[in-house]
Amino acid sequence: MAYSSNNSEAKCSEDYDCGLSHKGSDCRRRSVKNFSVNDSEDTMKHSSSGNEDKLVNKLHMKMCSNPDCGSTENLQIAPYFVCAYFGLKVETHSVRRVCQRCFRDAETHQNVLLKMLYDHKSIALGPKKPKNQMVTIDDEDYSEESIESLEEVEVEGDIDQFVDHLMEKYRFKQQVDASYKHLEQRWSKSKDKMAEIDVSHSKLEKHLDALRKELYSSHEPKVFLVDSIDVDTQGNVTKHNNTTVTSEAMLSSSSTCKQITLPPCGMFIHVPIKVNQPIFAMRSSLLAPWGKGRVIRVKENPETLYVIRFDTGGKPRTFPLKYLAYAEPSPVQLTVGSRVIAQYVEDKDGKLKPSSYYAGVVAEAPKTLNQYRYLIFFDDGYAQYCTHEQVTMVCHSSRDVWQDIHMNSRSFVSNYLKQYPERAMVKLQRGQTVKTELNGNWFQGRVEMVDASLANIYFASENRFEWIYRGSTRLHPLFDLLANAEARKSQGATRPTHNMALVHKKKNAPYVEYTRGDVDRSPLNSSVSISLPSSSSSSRENVVRAVARKSTSKILKPLSVSPSISLRGDDVTVNAEHKGRFRARPNETYQHVDFEPHQCSSKCVEDYPYADGDKKNLNPLSIPMSCGWSREVTKQRHGERLSIIYRAPCGRRMRNMDEVHRYLRLTESQLGVDLFCFDNFVHCFTEFEPEVVYSKINDITYGKENVRVSCVNSIDRSNPEYVEYSTERIPREDVNLNLDPNFLVCCDCTDDCQNKEKCQCWQLTLTATSWGPSGKIDPNAGYQYRRLMQNVVTGVYECNSRCSCRKTCINRVAQRPLHLRLQLFRTERRGWGIRCLDDIPKGQFICVYAGQLLTEQEANVDGKQFGDEYLAELDLIESIEQAKDGYESEVDIDIDYCSDISQSSSSGNSVDSSDISESKSSVPAENGINDSACREAISPPSLPSTVASLIKKDDCQKKTRELYGPNEHCYVMDAKSTGNIGRYLNHCCKPNVFVQNVFVDTQDLRFPWVGFFAHAFIRAGTELTWDYSYQVDSVPDKKLFCHCGAKECRGRLL
Repeated sequence: MAYSSNNSEAKCSEDYDCGLSHKGSDCRRRSVKNFSVNDSEDTMKHSSSGNEDKLVNKLHMKMCSNPDCGSTENLQIAPYFVCAYFGLKVETHSVRRVCQRCFRDAETHQNVLLKMLYDHKSIALGPKKPKNQMVTIDDEDYSEESIESLEEVEVEGDIDQFVDHLMEKYRFKQQVDASYKHLEQRWSKSKDKMAEIDVSHSKLEKHLDALRKELYSSHEPKVFLVDSIDVDTQGNVTKHNNTTVTSEAMLSSSSTCKQITLPPCGMFIHVPIKVNQPIFAMRSSLLAPWGKGRVIRVKENPETLYVIRFDTGGKPRTFPLKYLAYAEPSPVQLTVGSRVIAQYVEDKDGKLKPSSYYAGVVAEAPKTLNQYRYLIFFDDGYAQYCTHEQVTMVCHSSRDVWQDIHMNSRSFVSNYLKQYPERAMVKLQRGQTVKTELNGNWFQGRVEMVDASLANIYFASENRFEWIYRGSTRLHPLFDLLANAEARKSQGATRPTHNMALVHKKKNAPYVEYTRGDVDRSPLNSSVSISLPSSSSSSRENVVRAVARKSTSKILKPLSVSPSISLRGDDVTVNAEHKGRFRARPNETYQHVDFEPHQCSSKCVEDYPYADGDKKNLNPLSIPMSCGWSREVTKQRHGERLSIIYRAPCGRRMRNMDEVHRYLRLTESQLGVDLFCFDNFVHCFTEFEPEVVYSKINDITYGKENVRVSCVNSIDRSNPEYVEYSTERIPREDVNLNLDPNFLVCCDCTDDCQNKEKCQCWQLTLTATSWGPSGKIDPNAGYQYRRLMQNVVTGVYECNSRCSCRKTCINRVAQRPLHLRLQLFRTERRGWGIRCLDDIPKGQFICVYAGQLLTEQEANVDGKQFGDEYLAELDLIESIEQAKDGYESEVDIDIDYCSDISQSSSSGNSVDSSDISESKSSVPAENGINDSACREAISPPSLPSTVASLIKKDDCQKKTRELYGPNEHCYVMDAKSTGNIGRYLNHCCKPNVFVQNVFVDTQDLRFPWVGFFAHAFIRAGTELTWDYSYQVDSVPDKKLFCHCGAKECRGRLL
């Protein structure tokens, strides 16, 4: 019986029966009938009769598979050696056919190779095959399955022995060695040839580059910024023509800044004015353009006066020196505070054209980031960048240069120059929306472009563009900050306090940053502490009083117009104190356990007893692994994402927190659900070790915390000052803190408070969110398996001592003792700080802020006597009200439809200040901007639901805290002399820890606990920081700079 490869499963032949039933190709002893390539046509005729006519007809219609032939006569099936000769691809679903001539050519080549093989010659030296570089597209609609395999050889005996015999007979090993040497020689020759080609290619490339440069030398590409457009919901397109002007201005200034050559630095020397000298003089007033003329004569009176005749004609006029300006640009660079006149550039028909000269003062010196231009504050309240050639010096100026400026801008320029180079500015980016004052109303504006210290704002409701100085209080973030500082001063604030409640903030929103040091560092860091909202000419007198009201009250620096102003460099965070290494600790308790089907119960964990508080001083995420658990990192079969699977002591696998919590409840385990983490980037057995340690204290808490908190110093050999360590807050005698548990709302849950609808403590948290910024109940507020993913503005109400739930309740977090491994360490510029020794997942509870609980009056007294660095206000009520009051400005608004959203200002307190903007055609505001006190008076109070029923919504004057008594103020936590590890957390403008108000032993809104939670994943060895939320300039005569080193650093704390 012959073996056929077409049979899917067959019995071995009778002669070589192996006794098995299998696929024929798997049998190692088989016989196959002989086949001769010359009989291929005859064999084809033995195909199944049903397909014979069909195949014959199709064979007659086909062409020769040799791409160089194309014959359609006398076609026959091409065996494998024929396909190999012509480089044809052998496919299982079709057969190849060639003509007789091509078949003979392949057969001749095959015979030559066979003869060389018989003679033991290397077949690699034999005749070459034809090169086939064509791709054949075959559309045959029948398969090879209808044709029997024709290339068969009959072999008797073991096929392995037969193959070994053939390899020895024809010396295949020598053939391979000879072929290898032949290919090696060819490769060596090809390598040399390729090197020559590379050299030729390099020469050709250089020649082509030279030709290309010569070809395009007279046609340099021009870059244009197209106009920005707005597309509404109906698909209508609105084009912003002003953007083109801005682009041209930017391109022209950028091109000129490459060619401009500034004069050298030096002291400007006022040259005496001579007769017939060209000069600029004030025509009518400081707000009017200056005209050019010549000096006719000099009057030597008690005050030297100069008679000027203008080039435009008219009667000669007499001027003192302070109303005259040189006609030529300064031979040296001008300094900040120089009294000048500058040429204003107007926008006419989409083109920027220089116009007349106006009086002003230099506010910013030329530097790289402002394209080597001067920022000029004009007397009429506008601002613009000018080149050196567009600015000339006034012949004489007062020692206090602001005395020479028009009264509309005098107060603003005075404050600006006294504070320079420390300036406060709103950091803006293109595409952001910012609440901006326009004509006395607040509008949502979009930032079209930022040019150093100026920003181009588009008001969609007014279809108007305007350049506004980024330090102007017309921008709501800066106005709000200064208004809050003014309110604090009016209340007699004398100390800084940490803001312990996180106010609702929009992501990627504009914010105020401060600059100290070299103002040439960045245009976004150049800031001003105050600026002017727009006003009409009829209200110019009120402008000065408004700016004065919003200015800071700290000691102001004397003005310096020296060419070399003493500047401090920007603070850079030094990471020397963070140098260390990560040590991986092996999991010595790991044991692989195979899962056997069973019903999980307490017996599953009885071999690994655990009680709350056991296994201290370990990474809390590694505690389950020491209790028989294993944490496995898995990878999906067809994906790159890693996932975590926990295997319980009984072998059961769990893929998420819900399964883990359900298992812990079934087995009655005391392990907390927060000891598990399914983030694959969190390491449970890697801890941080400092590289250098000069002094060390094993436990700075003196055993009062659940785990040790070590203290190391890698800078010097000093130790932190002694502090009475306390894990709880200690109220003073004047603080009436009611801790009677009978006043607490409690729950009777038995499911670890997993059901939020049944747990009354959860309901307090959820219901309170309705009085937050959004005004709606947030069903997802609160903890998620003991982790807080985002701040709850209205506070979190935890289960308390009256509740029936267990200690493993998922609503008991801040009341639990410290279990993270933290370390106190010395920083170079920020005193002592706290870092984590292990990875901390997002939302993980860290610690609380504890200390002495003081009244407002006691905090003021102690702050003056002993320092105010560790004072923290419990201002939950005020923060909620402030968050809800400003929530409208934080909501995403389509500014193309915001014409009816503008918020009109109160007319009771008008702002008296001139605008700092660039467009002289823009309409100044007629009314001022109301202060924060007025805005708070018309805003409904927002507070948690526990006292919401006591507030009348129509009583806009009544504040929540006033309901507790007429003399109620924020209580203050003082951790100066008594406190816990939370007192050492430093400030950062981009913190990795956020503050959460928590109610545990009391539900009085005035006395929340202060808890710290991880804002994001924190790698081991990272310093833990939070935002102090200090109000800048809130404390007179005190200034505190920020050294956090964050990219978003605001520069100042106080």
